Amino acid sequence: MSKAQLSKQILVTTNDKVGEFANVTTALSDAKVNLKGICAWGEEGKAHFALLADNSAAAKSALKNKGFQVAEEDVVTVMLEDKVGAAAAVAKKIKDAGINLDYVYGTVCGCAQTSAMLVISSKENAKVISVING
Repeated sequence: MSKAQLSKQILVTTNDKVGEFANVTTALSDAKVNLKGICAWGEEGKAHFALLADNSAAAKSALKNKGFQVAEEDVVTVMLEDKVGAAAAVAKKIKDAGINLDYVYGTVCGCAQTSAMLVISSKENAKVISVING
């Protein structure tokens, strides 16, 4: 059974240069912030990081103090069972509800009762949570 909830995601934008991944993650580590999920990519000379942290406020503060451009947004996190088809079942519920998604990424979370997590962004996050949780 998948469980969805609203979560805060930290967005960081830097120049796309060697070492920025280390700089971002070191700033969080130095502030004793644990990462729960990360997605990063380079595009048009910029590096973009989407981060889920155990303490969003501390993460934002640590990153801002190091001079990073930081924003925050709501996303849906979905805890998945470790079995074939778990993501497909979630995707089908969203499709059947007619919800368009902005993006999705996944991560292994190492959580007690689950083994993976999807991060979903939509203009209808509350509806996404409702259809997933039934």
